[in-house]
Formats: sequence, C-alpha cells, structure tokens
Amino acid sequence: MRRAWMRLCAAATVAACTAAPCVVAVVHACGQAAAAVASADEAASRFTRHDVFTTAAAGGARRYYLETPDGGNVTSMTARGRLPWTIDVDYALNGPNVDADALWGADGTVQIHVHVAPDMRADGSMRRYARQLRLFTTFTLPAQAVKDVGAGDGVAIARRGDAIVVSSTAAPGETLDMRVFVEATKFSMGDIAVAALSADSATAYGDGLRALGAQSSTLTEAVNRQRGRSEDDGANAAFLATLTQLRDQERALAEQRIAELTKAHQRAFRDYMAAYVGSYTNHLSGSIGTKTQMTALMGTAGELNGDTPLAHAVTALATAVNDVSDAYQHIGAADEVDRIITRIRQQGTDGLADDLKRTAGEQARIGAQMYADGQGQLSRAMIPYSMAYTDVYTSELNDLTGGDLARAGAASAEAIAATNARNGAGTLGDDMAGVDAAMATLASAREHTGAANAAEQILQRFPDELADGGAEGADVDVRMQLQPVLRDSPLMRATYEQWLRDPLGGQARARRASRIADAEKQQQATHGAKDMSTLVTPSANDAAAEISKYAGSVTSSIGGGGGGDGATAGKPGDGGQPRQASKTISEDQWMALVDANPWGRTFIAPDMQPSIDETVRIASVRPALDATAGELADGGALAGQVTSTRSGDVLDTRFLIVRGAH
Repeated sequence: MRRAWMRLCAAATVAACTAAPCVVAVVHACGQAAAAVASADEAASRFTRHDVFTTAAAGGARRYYLETPDGGNVTSMTARGRLPWTIDVDYALNGPNVDADALWGADGTVQIHVHVAPDMRADGSMRRYARQLRLFTTFTLPAQAVKDVGAGDGVAIARRGDAIVVSSTAAPGETLDMRVFVEATKFSMGDIAVAALSADSATAYGDGLRALGAQSSTLTEAVNRQRGRSEDDGANAAFLATLTQLRDQERALAEQRIAELTKAHQRAFRDYMAAYVGSYTNHLSGSIGTKTQMTALMGTAGELNGDTPLAHAVTALATAVNDVSDAYQHIGAADEVDRIITRIRQQGTDGLADDLKRTAGEQARIGAQMYADGQGQLSRAMIPYSMAYTDVYTSELNDLTGGDLARAGAASAEAIAATNARNGAGTLGDDMAGVDAAMATLASAREHTGAANAAEQILQRFPDELADGGAEGADVDVRMQLQPVLRDSPLMRATYEQWLRDPLGGQARARRASRIADAEKQQQATHGAKDMSTLVTPSANDAAAEISKYAGSVTSSIGGGGGGDGATAGKPGDGGQPRQASKTISEDQWMALVDANPWGRTFIAPDMQPSIDETVRIASVRPALDATAGELADGGALAGQVTSTRSGDVLDTRFLIVRGAH
C-alpha cells in the first residue's frame, strides 16, 4: 500500500510540474515557476536589447526565449499579456473559407490570408514595439505540390531549390495584409514566420533577418545546454564527427560528379541531335526546302530500334540523363546528413531511428514520383524542341546547298554546327528552356532519392549509435536525463529507482532494449564492414528501355514509331524500374526478435519535449528568413518598400514569432 501511495504521489507531482507551460522549469523547481511568470509590462522592459523568439500560441502565458543581438546565452521566461501585434491567418479552398486542417493534401485553388496588425489592446510598452519595428512575414510552399502562385502587390514570390518562398513587409505601425493564391496538388505549407526589427537600409534589414535565422537555428542547442546537455557530450561526439565527414564527402562528390556528368550529358545530347538529323538527312527527297519534310522524319522513326547509329545515340542520351540526374543524389544525401547532425545536436539520438525510417520512406516516394513526372516532362519537351531543331537544321542545310539534295551529306556537319549556334535564340531557345526545366525536375527528384538513401544508409551503418540513447542506457545516465526537478527530488529519485528494479517495469524494458540492440548488431553484421565511400546508391534505370521517352515521342506525335507518348514515363516508379529493396530491417521484424511487453513505458520520464519541439519549430523558418533577406538585396522584390526607421533604444530589440500553419 505504501508503494502504491508513493507512485501515486510521484505521478501527481510530475503531472503538476509538467502541465504548466513554463520554460523556467528547465532550470528551477516547479515551486519557483509561478514567480517567473511576468506581466506584459515587465516582459517588455526585459525584451529591450534582446532578440525575442516565441510562437504565436493562443491565450494564457507565453514562453519566450531571449538572446542578445550580438550573441550570448539564451534565457527563457514566460509572460502573461498580449504581443505587440495580432497575427491572424485564414484560408479558403476553391472559394469558401475552411480550417487549416482541411487544406492538407487538397487539390485546387487555395487562398492564404495573413493579417498582422498592431494590437491596440496591448500594454503601452508593447505598443511601442509595434510603432517602431518594421514587420516581415514569410512562409514556404513545396514546389512539387504547386502549379502556380499569385499574390497581391508588395508580395515577393521566389523559388529556392525545392521550395517557393512567399514574403511581404509593412512599415512600423502599419498593418501587413497579404493574400496569396495557390493552384495546388496535395497542398501543404511551412509555418508562418513574423519578424519585427529596425534598420537603416534594405541591406541592414536583410542582415537582421539572417541574424535572427542564425540565432533561431541554435536555440534548441542552447536550451539543451540549460538542461545540462552539451552538443558534444557522450557517445554523440564521435558520431557527429563521422556524420560531418560523410556530409562533407557527399558535398565534394556532388560538385565533382555534377560537373563531370553535366558535360557528358551535353555531349550525348548533341550527339543524339546530330544522329537524329543525320538519319533525317538520309531520308530527304526532292528539293531540301526550308521546313521539315515529314516523310523524311517518318523514315527516321524506323531507325529508333535495332542496331542503328540513331538507336545507339538515343541509348547513350538516356544513359547520360540518368547519370547526371543520379549525381544530384549527392546533394540530397549531404542535405539529409546535415539535417541529421542538426537534429542530434538539438535533440540527441532519442527517437532518431524512427525518424530516419519515416524520412527514408517519404523521400523515396517523393523522389520516385517526381522522377516519373520529370521523365514525362522531358518526353513532352523533346517534341517541340526536336521539331524546332529539325526546322532550323533544314533551313540551314538548304542555305548551304542551295536546296541541292546531292550536296546534303557533305554540308550536314556544317548545318548542325550552325543550328547548335542558334540553340539559345528564338523559338529554338524557348523550346530548349522546356528541356532544361525537365532536367531540373529530374535533378530535384534525385535529391529526394539521395536523402532517402542517406537515411537508409545511416540506419544500416550505425545501429549502435542510433540505439535509444546510445551510451546513455545505464541507469545512472537515464536518471541524469530527467528534469532537474525530478532528478534532484529524493522522493522521485527513490520512486524511479524502485521502478528500475521492478521485474515488470525497468528490468523488462532493459531486457527488451538489450535484445533490440543484439538484433540490430546481428542485422548489421550481415552487411560487413561499414562502407564510408558514399551514402548514395546508383539507380536501377535501364537506359536501353527508355528510348521511347527521349525520342519516340517525336515520331509518335506525327503518327510514326510506337509507344512514344511518354505514357510509360508518367507511371509512378523509378524510371520504369523497380526501386532497389531497402536492406533496412522493418519494425515488425525487430519486434519478432524481441519480447514485447505492455509495461515497457518509463514510469517517470522527462517532459522537456514541448520546449524542444517549440524551439525546433522556431528554427525551421530559417531558410524562409534567409530567402526573404535575399529579396531585400539590390533588385529584390522587397528592396523598394524599405526605408530607415531607426530611432530609440527599444529598436535594439528584434522579434521572431512563428505561427503554426496547422
């Protein structure tokens, strides 16, 4: 009975301590938390000469993270009262307003309306910030899920890699009212960042946004330090060093392979076009003329298969397309490893294995679908380009020969050179832009595939480092991970240690963890020594099977050839070939190797995850802030809207507020 009472008291104490939304519990006991909740006026005075980070949670006390603009230790506090601004976001789908949750995965026209205004109900000190700080609002959209983006005046829309960044600004004391219209498939969007700062030029505003982004990215790391955790402590230091080496290696490989294979692809492309119009020349009849002879083009269709120079050239082009696209996997792998490094520094390795499994599956799916879409896009782009190229070539050949077919063979090489010289001009240049856009889609797809590969390979190669807590599995280390209020309480420490000794509690969990680790090691042993050369696995595309995707579409468009409309390219999958099966053992397989038990949950566990999740969310907007800073540079879409507004010490404060998109 006494034991049951102790457990009940401990559980009640934990619930009481962890329920309060108070970051100061990181460094103080729950009994001290109430005293740390400041009024709005008190908070405003403490914000002076600090960078202030928070999320736009509704109502109640709000958690703030404070850091001096020139860097330094992060302090945290909670405050009751209103922010200097109200932040309202509403959405519409195909006309009617809807809740944010109804948008996710939706197709159609999405309207996003962001309204940020000075809060006239806020306390006087807070309103002073609203009067003297310029507002910036920004968010991202995934490019692969967006057909078109439009917005009202004063809104900047920019493409940054796989993301579309939307941003706007408003002068101090004024309302920022931004409406964005998105033609979407499977809609999603990033969190909305609201930054408020002052500077004396557009360039200085850009520097301020970048500084806020840089400091936000280290916010979780600073909170972890408050918990007594260091980014380089324990077994993670060696793991981080290895991951850093792998990331830098992938970046070097990306630079080397992309440059090398881009040149190879350019050669293969020109060789293909030369073979294409060479075959076409052999089928010309009568006077050459200035426009493509369709009968000659039909004759070319018969040479797409078999042992012909054209068939070999098309196969070589398909191989080059696959190879140069594959090279972009190294970029995706490097970016994913960089994300893993940041994640470990922010949150440790707890739960990382499950995170990597999800990432591998999701990125592989996105990459496969995007590559299939890109193949169809390339197939369709080759139709107008090949026709335009043949028109220009025919005209050049006619000029060189005076229309004399007998002289066509001798003049063909010169006509090809003249046609290539016009590749960036006129209709031919416009059609080449379509081909380049398709190649960019294929490259972007392979970046996702590279991220999936990296996640899979990290799972396979580092099971010990990814085991729950790694070297932190000992009882003493588990206790050291607890919140200080739990770790330093004799009652709670005694209760936790009692749980650790319980055959149906801590002992059962320890046995299960040990057997999982043994199973992972056994699985790892089947792969042999760790391969540190690259995290990227070559794709399994059969270039010879893709002739129809890169050339047959041209002949099918005029009634010749077969199966060349890009239909095969539009099927979900990896270039028409099955993706290599993952060698990562599934969660179900792990569970078959261990004894599952219903008492495997920790009785007393640290409750720092809310603040960790919050700071990670704040850090996630850094790319959007950096992109918005770019729009303030000379010639940027926001540069002309910004003027100096610096006045007063209060302007040494900068705010970054993140509102969840859903």
